[in-house]
Amino acid sequence: MTTAAHSAAGDAQTQGPLAGILLVVGGMVSFQVGGSFAKLLFPVFGPLGTVSLRLWIAAIVLGILTRPWRAAPNRATLKLVLWYGASIGVMNMAFYLSLDHLPLGVAVAVEFLGPLILSLSGARRARELLLFPVIVGGLYLLLQPGAALAGRPLDLLGVAYGLMAAAAWAAYIVTGGRVSRRIDAARATALGQAVGAVLVTPLMAATLPVTARHPHAALLACFVAILSSALPYTLEMLAMKRLHPRQFGILTSLDPAVAAIIGLALLGEHLAPAQWAGILCIVLSSIIGVLLQRPGQETAPVLPEM
Repeated sequence: MTTAAHSAAGDAQTQGPLAGILLVVGGMVSFQVGGSFAKLLFPVFGPLGTVSLRLWIAAIVLGILTRPWRAAPNRATLKLVLWYGASIGVMNMAFYLSLDHLPLGVAVAVEFLGPLILSLSGARRARELLLFPVIVGGLYLLLQPGAALAGRPLDLLGVAYGLMAAAAWAAYIVTGGRVSRRIDAARATALGQAVGAVLVTPLMAATLPVTARHPHAALLACFVAILSSALPYTLEMLAMKRLHPRQFGILTSLDPAVAAIIGLALLGEHLAPAQWAGILCIVLSSIIGVLLQRPGQETAPVLPEM
């Protein structure tokens, strides 16, 4: 009996991290597949119309799942939620505008600079500071004049939108961290998503007549919202219960590489070797940054962009 109990405990310990890894990878794949399908909707709705549909549909789905209205936040928390929601709206709009000009893998890698630089902003030790040249080198490889997609040079406007999305993602992390210390993460995300949706309401109003003319595209937009928000959010929340924050951080560092692979598989976006090397530099910088964190520096894992 004792042997069986020990065996069961061992199996649970083995399956916990493995299940967590599969959940994180599943969430990343879901989010990037959603981004790929969203890009296919740009000719119909445009990037801003697509993001307005996604934010509103995701807000409705998350609202139904979490019912955040059951307990109204106090005034101070509500103010933080408004800033948090605004960062979600700006981040998503800037990312989709970037995606309209750049390959998925490059757009995600540029946006990923936001949380990466934020995580290293308090670096003091020499080995942490050495990561900044690697990040700069990765960015150069991604954006150098010789890097191109299908023979066309990278669009600098897309890069500018990507950097805007990176700054908004950093703001999302800071404001989201403060909100999550006041209310639970599920409620915070649902409320923030609702604020982001309200922010894009004028875009949504302009897009609704187009959805009536293209109902199949509107149905795909619903699918995109689930893939890019509700599903990855749920998978990541389940993964957090099974993984140490450092393990979670290392896995989410693979996001730009996953995006590049999904972009190649679903959108036929062939990156130059230099761009793959740049993505690798950014991924390695993030992984090493997580590994160099001291125990006191570890924070709760950050959810993917909503």
